[in-house]
Amino acid sequence: MPTIQDYYDANLPTLLFSLHPEATDAIIAGNKVIEYRRRFFSEPFQAFIYTTGQTGGIQLYMRCDAGLQLSVSQLDQIGQLLQPTTGSVTDYFAQTDHGIALPITAFTTLPTIPLPQLRQRFTNFVTPRGYVFLDRPERQAQLQWLLQQYCSPLTELDWQGRYAKLQPILDGRTDYQ
Repeated sequence: MPTIQDYYDANLPTLLFSLHPEATDAIIAGNKVIEYRRRFFSEPFQAFIYTTGQTGGIQLYMRCDAGLQLSVSQLDQIGQLLQPTTGSVTDYFAQTDHGIALPITAFTTLPTIPLPQLRQRFTNFVTPRGYVFLDRPERQAQLQWLLQQYCSPLTELDWQGRYAKLQPILDGRTDYQ
């Protein structure tokens, strides 16, 4: 059985961030290929996902391509094109005129590591409201332990065709920094 280490890329930043259970389930089911954020790290990265809720914990590892910083209208067009079952994104971005679409390029699941176990093992473990870099010195023990966790085979998502579909939207892009 593979471990996360088998899929880890030491050249990519490693983050920890939280998702609601519905979003985690949609990624695993293959229905969610983009994660939307108002503000976020916009370079390619890999991340461990903490799923929120009563039975939450770390159960997902994924890779994301560089974030696409776009207008809300463009983000909504991307959503309608690539994951129409999730509905409009305009409500999420109601307080701003732009945001980031994070293309999910690969993922794997691992047995859920619940919050009590994480807090018992690591006194500095936090469930992030934004994101935390796990490859920083103060989080190295967490990262090394997480890399040893068993996981399912990696599911890679082909973005070549998706980027081709998005090109007309991206051609009208206005960079927001």
